[in-house]
Amino acid sequence: MKTLSTRLLILGVGALVALSPDAWAQRQLGKKKGPTSKLYVAESTGESQIQTNDKIYTARQATAFDAPGTIIETKADSSNAIVYSNGTAMFIDQNTRVEINRFVQEPFKPERNTSADTPSEPSISQSDVHVARGAVGICTNQLVSGSTMNYSTPQGSVNIRGGKVSIATDENQTVIDLLDGDITVRGGGRDTGGQILRAGERAIIRPGPIGQPAIMTITQIPPAALQALDERVASACNAKKTVTFEQIEQRALQGLDEAAGPTGGGSTGGSDDAPAGAEGETTPEIVAKPTVPASPPTNVVISPDRLPGG
Repeated sequence: MKTLSTRLLILGVGALVALSPDAWAQRQLGKKKGPTSKLYVAESTGESQIQTNDKIYTARQATAFDAPGTIIETKADSSNAIVYSNGTAMFIDQNTRVEINRFVQEPFKPERNTSADTPSEPSISQSDVHVARGAVGICTNQLVSGSTMNYSTPQGSVNIRGGKVSIATDENQTVIDLLDGDITVRGGGRDTGGQILRAGERAIIRPGPIGQPAIMTITQIPPAALQALDERVASACNAKKTVTFEQIEQRALQGLDEAAGPTGGGSTGGSDDAPAGAEGETTPEIVAKPTVPASPPTNVVISPDRLPGG
């Protein structure tokens, strides 16, 4: 009996060690392991950097990166607009640091990709993003049932269920403005219930006295602030029109841990071509494809002297 208990204990410990955080996150989605989520830099002005996979890159327009664990920092007079592979977009204002702590997706539903005219995300997703300082504007697709989207700051957090949101934070306070949609705002870890915001409302979260919960104030968005907030969120919404995300099937080669293909660090996507004779299971891969604007019609100008009777 003692031997059986010991074996069960060893098996249990081994299972916990083998289960990495990423594997656990995918398991929480309730389906087979999904593709690595992506982010696409739709616009980049000034000087900013992206840290991913322990490497630091200069942010450049029309580049794509693996989203989980990525850190984005903008400097003075700089900004970025990015699009996540679930169709949500985020405008990152100057002097801002954003940490994508977690972003996982299930495989895309059949015949579902993300594009500018797609009203909802292509599959269940779960994201946790920390805005350490600065300001962001968020423009979401309609989240499918089971998805979660959480943004935190040093003073509080926001559960976003869809819409257009601005978040600005510094060492003294966090200001959350809801232009459209449905969100719940919480003031720190002790606030288990939170406050539901309605469109047009602003939540201001400030630290409370030592040992006390944060102080949250709900007001209407000041009219003088509306234009700047609209521009911040509109920049995110416009970014969604610049890229389409598609899921392809990559064939894993025997003897390799993963299929050959691009990783983060400036790639715009991969190829679904597998070498002839490749064996092994196929795995889903998300690729970003920049949207090519339609070519304007060509106007042919005919000289009057070429017209009949000219």
